Formats: sequence, structure tokens, C-alpha cells
Amino acid sequence: MSMPAMIAIFLLSVSSILGSAASAFSAEKPGKLTPVRIGIVSRSTLDMPFFVARERGVFREEGLEAELVLLKASMTVPAMLGGSIDFGTATGTAVSAAMSGADVRVVLAMSDKPSFDLFAQPSITSVQQLRGKKIGTAGIGALTEILARQILTANQIPQDQVTFLPLGASDVTYVSLKAGVIDATMLQIPQNFLAQDDGFRKLASGADYYRIIQGGLTTSKATLSERPELVVKVIRATLRAVRLVKNDKKYALEFMKGPYLDLGKERERFTERAYDAATQGYLLSGVVDEKLQREMIAVAAQRVKPAQPVPPERVFDFSFARKAGEATR
Repeated sequence: MSMPAMIAIFLLSVSSILGSAASAFSAEKPGKLTPVRIGIVSRSTLDMPFFVARERGVFREEGLEAELVLLKASMTVPAMLGGSIDFGTATGTAVSAAMSGADVRVVLAMSDKPSFDLFAQPSITSVQQLRGKKIGTAGIGALTEILARQILTANQIPQDQVTFLPLGASDVTYVSLKAGVIDATMLQIPQNFLAQDDGFRKLASGADYYRIIQGGLTTSKATLSERPELVVKVIRATLRAVRLVKNDKKYALEFMKGPYLDLGKERERFTERAYDAATQGYLLSGVVDEKLQREMIAVAAQRVKPAQPVPPERVFDFSFARKAGEATR
């Protein structure tokens, strides 16, 4: 065999060995994390599991690099449909959007007991006195608006006698209430505790008037169809974080005392109170029954007025949550 031929065979062998080694090395390296963007509507205990999942590495254990983006509730659906985010936590807004024809679905329920309370200026002593007043909400079709309307309806107050102002999350509407820009608003943990101690008057509790999905995850129909494994992983990470918060109170309290929640100077006093209220409402399954789904559709239909009846499967899809839940038990 000629020298050039021997050299060629040698080089080919070395190349083959190096290629095999590289392949083996690549197989041993951890897979690249999949980026996912979640639109969070408030820095509240309701959305706390998403932040816990990020801090404790639960998202990373599911192979995800999660980015949490603070957005107004009204912006989450356009952002999902436009591809700016993959998921949103504004379930009330998503229900209204789906009823209006948007291709979005609610895929996870964080709670079925609204933690919002209706607070008003100290001079307002009853729901009846809200006639002619301004009520701040997170946005048009958002959960806070739905709850406020339910409370007004139950108290026989025509809704055209009240002005609804879409201002943003509880921390924003509470500032507006303190500044006198609005007369009343729906507040959740911890703003409802702050408001009560600051002398604002609690007129009603949302949970006494309406059972509804509060918090959770929504996404586009396209994401469900094209990236089903991503949906399962995000839901599974969230459910794992919910269990972590419920099972490790010491960690959760320390987490809440950090930069996550702004509890002001009364941080020590409010934290455990907020924790107990929040964890009582968390759903370990992430799923609600069809009866509640139909009730939410019926309420949304009063405002959206769809041309045809809307079936639950056009608004909700909990099949992914059920699949993810099987792996977290």
C-alpha cells in the first residue's frame, strides 16, 4: 500500500474516533433549556408559585428557562397571540377573550375561591352607596371587574350607575384608592390587609358572591397544538411549586418576607396571615369541574354576548393539567 493511501486511512480513522467521542460527549451533556415566557399580572400570593418555581430551580428541572414578565391583564391575550409570551396568568381576561372568538384556552386553575375583597373610601359604608362612584379594576373583562359586577348585581345596583376604570393590578388600584382617584376597588393579598389596617372600609368579599377560577395559566390554541410537551412541563413545574409552598411553610414565609411581596413596615405581622389565606385557596390538582366552567361562561356571556352558545371546550382545556398532575402525586 502506498504511503499516501496509508496516511488517508489513518486520517479517516482518527476523524471517525474523534467524531464518535464528540457524539458521546454531546449525549452526556445536559440538554439545552427551553426558553418560556410567562406573563404575570401581579406580584401577589396568587402568582407566587411561579416565582418559587423559578427560584427553587423547578422550571430548570423540567428543562425550562422561565422568564416572568409583569403585564397588565388586558395585555396578556394580545401578547400570547402575537408570540411575545407563551403563557399568561390572567384567567378572567382569557375567558372573556375566548368567548369573543380569540383562540386561547385556560389550562390551569390556581384557585376556585376569589381572594379579592371590595374596599372603599372610609366615608362609604355600604355597597348601595357606590351609585355614581368610580371603581378601579385590573382591566376590561378582568376578574376584578367580573367580581365587582357580580357584587353590584347581587345588591341590585344597575351597572350603568357606576364608572369602571381599568387601572391595573391590586398594587396600582390600591395606590389610586389611597390617592382618592377612585372610590372603591377589588383588592387581594396583601393589599386587602394593608387597606383594612389603613382604615379603608371592606364592603364585600368576592368569595361570598361568586365562585370563579382565579389565577392559573392560559395559552394559545397554537401552543397547545404545536408544543404540547411545553404545556405539560410548565403546568407540572407550577403544580410542584404549589405543593412546595403548601408543604414547606418555613421556606414560603421566608420567601414572602424577601423582595417578592411588598408588605411594608408590617412585613412580619402580615406574612403569616397572607400565607394562611393564600394556601387555603390553592388547588393541588389545577383543575375545576365542568359546572364551574359553564357558570363562568354564563357570566362572561352577559357582557360578551356571543352570537352562539359557547361550549366549555372552546374556553377551557384541563387535559394537560390532568396529565401533569399524574406525575406530581
